Amino acid sequence: MMSQEVFARTLFKAYQERSQLEPFEVDMATAKKVFNVFSSMLVQSEGFGGYKISLTTEETLKRFGSTEPLYGILTKPMIELSEEIELWFNNHMAEVEIVFNMDHCTPDTYPSCVKEVFLGIELPATRFNTWKLKAAQILADDSAAGRLYVGEKIELPFEEEVELYVNGNKVGKGKPTYIYGNVDNMVKWLMRRVGYLSGYVSSGVFVGPVNVKKGDKLRVKSQTKDYEVSLV
Repeated sequence: MMSQEVFARTLFKAYQERSQLEPFEVDMATAKKVFNVFSSMLVQSEGFGGYKISLTTEETLKRFGSTEPLYGILTKPMIELSEEIELWFNNHMAEVEIVFNMDHCTPDTYPSCVKEVFLGIELPATRFNTWKLKAAQILADDSAAGRLYVGEKIELPFEEEVELYVNGNKVGKGKPTYIYGNVDNMVKWLMRRVGYLSGYVSSGVFVGPVNVKKGDKLRVKSQTKDYEVSLV
């Protein structure tokens, strides 16, 4: 059995080289240790950018065989403000998410600690060569952290139906509802896990995920927001 340090170094090498790995078997207890080491390597290399929450709907929980959401670490380069977003890996997905810019948020200071809120697109990616993965494998791989397009500013509560288009074709729609209710409950769940939140926080999928690739154009449309981005 490979040690958690070896797993983490293998994932980090794949991340740096933008390469793919065959999935390795790992249980949840080991996956948490691998995640801690791998995410620490990422932050040491690229700087801390924020957090992402994964598996926030019944559909995604069932797909990856988990009983609760997961979270991952975002590094600074993962966060994108430009409407041209470089995809770093072969296996990316797109998800519409509410994105927060936070300043040391705790349950006691939320939401006054929130600097800005956005309607954004997370582009999770796996270092593995397939999405046929278990929750423990997702967690070990920094919960499939890839790219995050911050998006356009919104005000909370945001309850509009949002549509996602890929190359002009509507591929999904939905309102911000999650396994624990509204978006406030999702970020409070994460606060309880990590203590406090700073940086950009991607609060979980509510439209998607859909597979995407270089060359695709994505459009996010709601009653008050409408924007496009290009994947390069």
